[in-house]
Amino acid sequence: MLKFEKHVLRLVEVLNLQSTPVGAKFSRVPKGKEVDRKLRICEAISAVRRENVTVNLSKENCTCRVGCHIAGWQMLSPEEIPAVFFDSGAYESKEIAEASVGKQPPPRYRGKYLIIGPLSKFETDPDVVLFFVNPAQADRILGLASYKGAEPFMCYPVTTTCSAITFALAKGKPDVNFISVFERQRGEWFPNELVLTLPLKDFLVAVKSISRSRFGEFETGKS
Repeated sequence: MLKFEKHVLRLVEVLNLQSTPVGAKFSRVPKGKEVDRKLRICEAISAVRRENVTVNLSKENCTCRVGCHIAGWQMLSPEEIPAVFFDSGAYESKEIAEASVGKQPPPRYRGKYLIIGPLSKFETDPDVVLFFVNPAQADRILGLASYKGAEPFMCYPVTTTCSAITFALAKGKPDVNFISVFERQRGEWFPNELVLTLPLKDFLVAVKSISRSRFGEFETGKS
């Protein structure tokens, strides 16, 4: 059994997850013999969920300019990213778009490759773990991750799905991505589905807390 396989099986069973957790890791080298077709980062996430494959992404095979920017592979100008959101109808003006996007964590180069795959197949530690859940499941996962103490974390509206990976890394805290309407129209998402991302340290706390926390299996009144 691989390193995280047992954790995944338990989480899926206890939380009744309909989609297996996905790991994401920036790396200097690709994971051998994995999928390296040309994809957007959001498409790679969908492929992992749908096909149960691990995907190697880099500047060379990521087909989205915004995704390359968010991953830190090819920085766009300060005007280009806000323009994308303004052109999609997300903001009233370019000025408002620039002010809003400017408050989000800036991109940072973290490695030539972004490896995305089912967490159960990871042999080394991922940087973050992505859950595709409904609000009730998200509440339980965050409750488990907060068992040893909770801290507030900022949620950024009007973002891309791929930012679910990098925002959690930038903050060092969980990230909730509501999957903006323009992303939902392009992807295969359920209406009540959102993306919850945990840094590895928070994921490990969540797993260890399942039997102890009311958000997991612990029931009050039982010894």
